[in-house]
Amino acid sequence: MVWRFPAGTVESVRMTDLSVFGDDELADVLAAPKAVMEGAIVADGAPNALRFLKELTAAAKVFKEAQRHRNALVKAVANRLRERDVKEPRSEGLLEQDEAIAKALGTTERALAALRERAGQEDFDAYGAWLVRIATKVAEAARSKSGGFFSKKVAVSDGEREFIERLEALIAR
Repeated sequence: MVWRFPAGTVESVRMTDLSVFGDDELADVLAAPKAVMEGAIVADGAPNALRFLKELTAAAKVFKEAQRHRNALVKAVANRLRERDVKEPRSEGLLEQDEAIAKALGTTERALAALRERAGQEDFDAYGAWLVRIATKVAEAARSKSGGFFSKKVAVSDGEREFIERLEALIAR
């Protein structure tokens, strides 16, 4: 929301209330965290059951932390997602790697555009940092072997690192 002040000056007052977003914008702002989580889960291929559970648990912890986040926008998004998931539980399954990453980056790009237009820099920065935290914690949750069966386990695979870097590049634009 932009308030006009006397003598032609413009002071920008940004609200953290989700009502400032249009329906499509809000849908993207709410969808991006889950899309980022799913993109991070499949960034290095389809996970086995144990790795999937570890990564999902790590994401759940980040979502739970966000419900008490110091930034009101992140907190509002996390709480809205919690409410929506209780009312409308979904079980769609994971997309294929390329499709999930494309969806995550596309949804994030649209959400960030809405935030640039309708939210303040502090909200934009906090939301972007939250998305990166989701991807990072998911990637770190299960060590993976990037070079095959006899290779050394790494905390974050090349595919996961690439996904996080692409996400960070979107936010930095």
